[in-house]
Amino acid sequence: MDKKLVVQEYLTSHAVLIVDKNSASRNRLLKVMVDLGVKRPMIHTAGTMAEAAEILKTNNVGLVLSDYFVGGGSGFDLFKMVRTSFPDNKKLCLILVTSNISQTAVAKAAEEDVDSFIIKPYTLQSIQENLLSTVSTKIKPSPYIVKIDEGKTAMSAGDFRGAIAIFEAAMPMHPRPSLALFYMGHAQYLLTEADQAKGKYNKGLAFNSIHFKCLVGLYEIFMKEQKFPEAYQVVKKVAKYFPANPDRLTQIIRLAIITKNYEDMELYYEIFTQLEERNAEMTNYIGAGLFVAGKWYLLEGQLPKALPLFEKIAVSCAEFSKFLRAIISLLVEHKQTSEAQKYITRFPAGTMDHEDFVVSDFLLKYGSSQTEAGVLIQRGIEIYNNNIRDYQVLKLMVEAMVSNGLEDKAAPYRQELERLFPDKAQLLAVS
Repeated sequence: MDKKLVVQEYLTSHAVLIVDKNSASRNRLLKVMVDLGVKRPMIHTAGTMAEAAEILKTNNVGLVLSDYFVGGGSGFDLFKMVRTSFPDNKKLCLILVTSNISQTAVAKAAEEDVDSFIIKPYTLQSIQENLLSTVSTKIKPSPYIVKIDEGKTAMSAGDFRGAIAIFEAAMPMHPRPSLALFYMGHAQYLLTEADQAKGKYNKGLAFNSIHFKCLVGLYEIFMKEQKFPEAYQVVKKVAKYFPANPDRLTQIIRLAIITKNYEDMELYYEIFTQLEERNAEMTNYIGAGLFVAGKWYLLEGQLPKALPLFEKIAVSCAEFSKFLRAIISLLVEHKQTSEAQKYITRFPAGTMDHEDFVVSDFLLKYGSSQTEAGVLIQRGIEIYNNNIRDYQVLKLMVEAMVSNGLEDKAAPYRQELERLFPDKAQLLAVS
């Protein structure tokens, strides 16, 4: 049967969903579908994830064309939502529309979850040819994909050994059978045969060194085995080649800190800045990662490398005033008061009476040895009486009291210091 007729027949009972934040781009794709013979009532357009979700509720969608960037998420997030909406439609066709022609986009589009990609700018002829080839192939899949689906069905039924045999049979059907190897490895993983699973994932990566599913499979095994350095090397590759999402980026940042790969934090900051949707949790994670990396550089005596990281926090994470406080506290502690002073102006408006600002202001005003002891002590007591407990504030106040012969007055504050900060208090050089 002619490809065009195959597509037209399929789209008489399955709707088309076009998602692009640009209305002109949506209309152009709509015209392409009409020119292919799709009835106008079967074509729906949306500019955001939320609009697309409403369309999915009331329409039997069989073909989705989505831009790389979608309001409220990414095209890949949208595809995940569509698959969840139509889990039983094996012919569901997902096509990414992108101006990104990097290896990342090509590799991701080659995954099982994305059937094809269309590069902007495109000609009407090229997009029609792409659509006809992709959709007709999905409707009438190759023997390799049919065999993969057969194995997945066996896995769903709990027949993991049978599934492995089916995936092995699929291997000769494709010149680069990374997908078959992934599912074979996944079945072995479910059988708790972790070493065999890792072998299959690595074999899949030998055919395609950036095969997303094989990389993620390896990562999950290493994490379960608590082999964090190995897990980090795998997930770092995922971050390099595949579009990041907030959940994955938070995992990478946590792992970078655990494995002390602080030098990579600037890379993750760049990825963070490219995310269209940056929620509070993600901002908190990147701020923590940058601070830990900056502190490490500072302790290594590399202040010029630490300061740019602190500046990035001030630019992108100032909504969390705890980071500004931590930066000021750290710099004051390391006799970098002039550098610390730059961050006091970064506090959001209306936070001058909040604990983070109060502590930061105290440290900048009274962290110097030239400060008059009586003024320092009085302000420290005021802060204490306002139920603010900060290590450096208490430390400076106790040291000022002791150095001015006020040991008895310092005693209760010293006890509080030792109670709240036992590890740090042991290091105090107070008599």
